[in-house]
Amino acid sequence: MFLFPISCGSLILSKPERKMVKGSGFHLDLVLSCFINFLSGLLGAPFMGPACVRTVSHTAALTITSSARGPGESPRIEGVREQRLSAFVVSVLVGLAVLLSDALNLVPKPVLFGVFLYMGIASTAGIQLFERSILMLMPVKYYPDTPYARKVRPLKMHLFTFVQMLMLGILWAVKQSPASLALPFVLILLIPLRLCILPYIFNKTELSALDGTESNLPEDEDELDFYEAAHQLPTDADHDHQS
Repeated sequence: MFLFPISCGSLILSKPERKMVKGSGFHLDLVLSCFINFLSGLLGAPFMGPACVRTVSHTAALTITSSARGPGESPRIEGVREQRLSAFVVSVLVGLAVLLSDALNLVPKPVLFGVFLYMGIASTAGIQLFERSILMLMPVKYYPDTPYARKVRPLKMHLFTFVQMLMLGILWAVKQSPASLALPFVLILLIPLRLCILPYIFNKTELSALDGTESNLPEDEDELDFYEAAHQLPTDADHDHQS
């Protein structure tokens, strides 16, 4: 149960467009979480899981964006202030919240729910699944200049999005059912789906763009997409000119 939030947080933060340089720590985060929960089990303390939403929000707060941009352009990420001080201070403040229970009880619950709702929605920014879901309702001419929009045909891109949403719905249904303990096994079944079945439908270039392994930032070079490449076919006038 801890593998899913750890992997989600690490994958979101390790995207190339975030321009982080100190690595993701996939294995170290998993080992530390398992070790802490092992000690919690020995001491009778509750298990602790990674806070994926808070982690993404914390990283977004440390992200440095460009101030010089044209009208209507999204801010470009220049880097992230990668350090441990802010996370340590936040953890200390969370621990001190126990001493401030009387003051925290004065905060209305709708305000707290609103903060958590905002953090959850804000953390979805940059997740390719949500971006591609919005593209299903947009005309092709308004698609962004991203690898999954330039290198993959719209029909196949929407098919991949549908498969992802279907698998997400299955995972959610299993988690909410009495068979929720089988969620890790259902999650493992996604591996052969990705490695054995999807390559028969999508080629390597398409999977690389749709998996989010490429940077979603617009490239400087003018690379032809499949529409432009189709219009580069030689015409009769070109043949006459060459002859």
